[in-house]
Amino acid sequence: MNLLSHTYTWLLLGLWLWVFSYSEPVHATPNGWKWYNEPKARPIPPKPEPAPLPANANTTVMSATQQLQWFHQTYDEVKADATINPQDEAAYLKLMQLNHFIGQKATQTGMTFKKLLLKHPEYSYVKDRPVEQAARSPYHQQERRKKIDMVEKMKKEGWGFFFVYEGNDTLSQTLAPSIQQFADTYDIELLGVSNDGVFIDAVRQSRRNHDRVIVPYTPALILVNPTTSEFKPLAYGFISQHDLLGRFYNVATDYQASDF
Repeated sequence: MNLLSHTYTWLLLGLWLWVFSYSEPVHATPNGWKWYNEPKARPIPPKPEPAPLPANANTTVMSATQQLQWFHQTYDEVKADATINPQDEAAYLKLMQLNHFIGQKATQTGMTFKKLLLKHPEYSYVKDRPVEQAARSPYHQQERRKKIDMVEKMKKEGWGFFFVYEGNDTLSQTLAPSIQQFADTYDIELLGVSNDGVFIDAVRQSRRNHDRVIVPYTPALILVNPTTSEFKPLAYGFISQHDLLGRFYNVATDYQASDF
């Protein structure tokens, strides 16, 4: 190699180094891995959820009476709306729904009542007072016998009764034969007491009152025990023999035993 060639070679080498020193660096990363060197996006933090509202400390609970009053007011308003607007189907639908709700409640009440009567038969009316026709006759006979026995007991204790009346009063005249028949049937003493001095023939024994027996109304039936000087009112006004028998039982038991 001559000197000219050697000089030329060094000149090219120097030129190349000068170009390389002022050029952008060349990345040797393969295309398939280029994503690895790209800058990553910063993650966006989630927005904080709002803090829950504090619980309502002023809770109002309606009593059963308040609930029923509210329902009555609501029902009355719906019924009034349906009445005033008879062509409004929506208004009538609300009324139908409320009526259906009331019917369901009534049915539930009836079922609960029946269920409780089986659990607590002591509250059942028909336990002691049958309503079936086959059992009613023996029951009534038993009740009548119980009342007659009480009249017999009172009679043995010396009780009789006064029939206080106005002889000119039509009601007293109508009642008198029934009262005398009752006394004859149960063989209990009866004394008629006339306030106006007029006797009623249907009563076999009568006396003028002379203000000895004071009653607020006539006709009046008063139980009397001459031995103890006790007076107990039986009835005022018109009364049937059946009811009068029950009144004897009521008074004899001091109204502690039921009479139906």
